[in-house]
Amino acid sequence: MSTTALGAAEPSRWTARLHPIPQPAREVMVIGWHAAFANTPAAGTRVAVFPDVEPGPDHLTVMALVRIEHATALDTITHDGTHETHWGPDPFGIAKTGISWRLVPAHRDGDDRWVIAPGWWAAGGEEAVLSNSVTERALGAPTVVPVYDHDPHTGKRWTS
Repeated sequence: MSTTALGAAEPSRWTARLHPIPQPAREVMVIGWHAAFANTPAAGTRVAVFPDVEPGPDHLTVMALVRIEHATALDTITHDGTHETHWGPDPFGIAKTGISWRLVPAHRDGDDRWVIAPGWWAAGGEEAVLSNSVTERALGAPTVVPVYDHDPHTGKRWTS
């Protein structure tokens, strides 16, 4: 069994170990991942499922790893009067820039595909230590990512 940068034992294959404060750590199933551009992907967005992964009888909460390349739509009118849109960093420095990673709730849709779960999810104060199998498959993923499983409207956390 290997250890992570935080010194804790590595989670099982295709899982992540959550570290809330002050409760003990719990494990979740990371079903797959999605790369988004500009904004957080909407509920119902399909997830690229990792190979040979299927939730087991242990009924772990199922989540998806999401990579977001943040960008802002920049509209310009050219000298001939045509409208052009290109994407880039926010010129006012207000919007988020760069790339961020997070775990979000996932579930099966009506067509039995894994998708991002319905609802609006916010960071809930937990971080997840991803297993090596997850970070090797989702290139560029950090070892530790925030967990977005908190519904700010109801105050409840996602449980699958």
